[in-house]
This record gives sequence, structure tokens and C-alpha cells, in this order.
Amino acid sequence: MVWHSLMALSEPKTFVKLTLAIALIIIVLLLVSSYFLVMFLGPTLFFFTPEGLNSSMLYERRLPIWLFTVIGFGVPVWLNIGLFFSLLWGVFAICLVAAWKFRESLYEVIRKSFSRSMKKLFDNCLFAMPIINSMMLMTVIIIQSLQEAGGVPTGESSLPENPFRVFFLLSWSSLFEEVGFRVIPIGAFLIIYLFWVRRKNAVTLSWRQRLKLFFMAPLFPDEAKKMVGVRTVGDFGVRGGISLGEWVMVFFTSIVFGLAHYLGGWGVGKITSASVVGLAMGLTYLLYGVQAPILLHWFFNHYLWFFDPHKEGGLQFVSKFYPNMLPIFDLIAFTIPILGVLGLLAFAILGLRKMFEAIMKRVG
Repeated sequence: MVWHSLMALSEPKTFVKLTLAIALIIIVLLLVSSYFLVMFLGPTLFFFTPEGLNSSMLYERRLPIWLFTVIGFGVPVWLNIGLFFSLLWGVFAICLVAAWKFRESLYEVIRKSFSRSMKKLFDNCLFAMPIINSMMLMTVIIIQSLQEAGGVPTGESSLPENPFRVFFLLSWSSLFEEVGFRVIPIGAFLIIYLFWVRRKNAVTLSWRQRLKLFFMAPLFPDEAKKMVGVRTVGDFGVRGGISLGEWVMVFFTSIVFGLAHYLGGWGVGKITSASVVGLAMGLTYLLYGVQAPILLHWFFNHYLWFFDPHKEGGLQFVSKFYPNMLPIFDLIAFTIPILGVLGLLAFAILGLRKMFEAIMKRVG
């Protein structure tokens, strides 16, 4: 076994592939570890610092909730910030666990990574999320930089002065915007579509299986599709595993998501960047399940709050209460854009390669 491994390493192509796989795994595990670090620091800063503890005793009213993307209203009662931050934190923790275990566990895809194709690493949601998150962050930076250079402002939303209220509101929107802009509209479509397919194809399901299908459709679309024999993204890719109706819903919710940010106080340039991120959230939802878009939104709102160097950001409090963690945060802040740029370059190269192969196939 060792001899075969050494012989494989002697081949330049195999050596390069293994080197890239090892480097990718190390970087991804570093960022995954930072997700759990931030999950630990969130309640620590909120409940074990004077500023955070005082903020946890405040109440918020008219917190926004969305239904079917276009229907929005405020919660009509006062909600305790500390209590609901704890509930939000619990949901994010569940999403991280679900991402760890999805389809094939993080441990399994890494353990088998050297004996099969690298693309199998992406069968695990949590392995894919740092790459997707970093790519989308760099995409947003590039879009907004180009737009602002052309005179199209991104602007910024109006937020409270209290940084912990900001942290709470960002965490709130990470969950409830995904419920309103992705899970409810796309999930409702999937329920109707999959039950229609079941009836059309005369797929026999017991009442328990039908109940399971009803709940699986908005929570784990790919798993629900398997129950009625519909092509899945996991087996047929994005092009083959997403129906026309799903594409319509993903694009519709993405555009409305971008417009909602503009109507919420951002500049007109935010429509483009938010719509692109919304598109990524919709696609990850169809591929991995409900935890994926929530974690992508969590990354932009909750996670990146810790890297905000301004006075309203979390970095101020990390440096104040945990100065020894600053080198770790510097390393993470250095790693994210590098991974994002490399991911975008790889995506562009693969896209050009497929386009070239398609052209050569037609010509040949």
C-alpha cells in the first residue's frame, strides 16, 4: 500500500493534485475552525462582558419578518434581545451540525479525499461553505468596487449606535431573511411541484412518506426529489438537477432580495451585489438544504461582524477582552480573500474549459 502511494506521488500530475488537495483541506479546516470560534465568542461577548450583558437586557419591537419575499411586517410585541439572541445562536449551531453531517460527514469526505476525485470533497456542506462564502465575499467586493468607480453608490443601511444591538439585528436578518426570501417561497413551490410529479408519475407513497415529503421539500430539496424520482443537483449537477420552475423561483427571489436591500435604505448599487449573493443562496439551498443559505447569510452578517475594525464592529471588543486572539483573526482575515480569489479563478478556468470543449465538440 505504501509502495503504491509512493509510486503515485512520483507522477507529477498526481503529486500536484495531492498537494492541492492537502492545501485546500488545511485552509478549509482553518476557516471551519474559525466558524466554531466565532460561535463560541458570540454568546461570550454578549453575556460575559459589561456592554454585552447590558445590551442583552434591552427589548426590540417591530423586528422584520418576510413571507413569500414581497410580504413583510414587524413583530408586534417587544422581544428580549438576550433571549432571542440565544435562540438565534441555537439555530445557527444546529445549521453547523447539519452542514457537518450532510450527505457525507466532513470527516468522511476528508478521510476519503486521497482515494477519489477532489470534487467529492464538496459532497459535504460544511467543507464547501468556506469556499463559497469566500468567493461570494470577493464577488461582492469586486462588484461594488466596479460600480462605485463608475459612480453607482452602494451606500449603507441605518443601524443603531449600540454595537450589540447591531450584532443582534444582523443575526436576526441572517435567519429570518432566509426564511422569507428562500425557504418559504422556494419551499412552497417545491412542495407543490414534487406532489404534482408524484401524482403525474403515479409514485406510491404511504401517508407517512407523504408527510415526510411535505417537510423534506422545503428543508432538504435534493432528498425530497429522490423520493419521487426527480433529478437531483447532487447526481446531475446544477444544469441537470434544477428544473425550469426552480430556476425561475431562484432568480425571482434573488432579484427581490436585491430590491429589498435598496428599499431598506441601501444605495442603488446594492441591488446588484445583493441579487448575486441571493442567487448563490438559492443555489446552495437547492444543493445542500436549508442550512446552507442560512450559513452563507450568517457569514456575511454574524461572522464578519467580528472583523469590522470600526468602533461599531466586533473586532474592537475582541481586541479589548481577548487581545491574544488578534493574531488568529489576522490570519483568518488574510486567508479568506486569498481563498475567495483562488476559488473565483478556478471557477472561471473550469467555465472557460467547458465552453472550449463544447465549441470543439460542435466543430468536430
